[in-house]
Amino acid sequence: MSYLLEHTARHSSSGARVDERLKLNLPAFDGGAHVRVFVEDTTARKRRFRRIPPAPHLKLRVADCVNEVCLEFSVESAVLRQNSLHKMDTLLGALTRFRDALAAEAELYAERERR
Repeated sequence: MSYLLEHTARHSSSGARVDERLKLNLPAFDGGAHVRVFVEDTTARKRRFRRIPPAPHLKLRVADCVNEVCLEFSVESAVLRQNSLHKMDTLLGALTRFRDALAAEAELYAERERR
């Protein structure tokens, strides 16, 4: 995974569990496509009104050169936490399957090119 680091712009930010903006394309193809992830670390934050736990700021944004998708996540109730984790698991599974299929098609295309 270290090969990805050259395409990464990390933002050091106190109070964040993760705060990254990752370029999606190789430098020669970069037109602004990126993924932006941010999860606030609320460890040091106080409860609001002495009862309500602090809700973290959460951001997952995927952009190509023209369009952008922002996904919403929440941890403010058990059912919202469950749904947020389900959404991420579903997305990760779909991306993994897409990557595997893309790799198979890329290999097939390269083989046909050689003929």
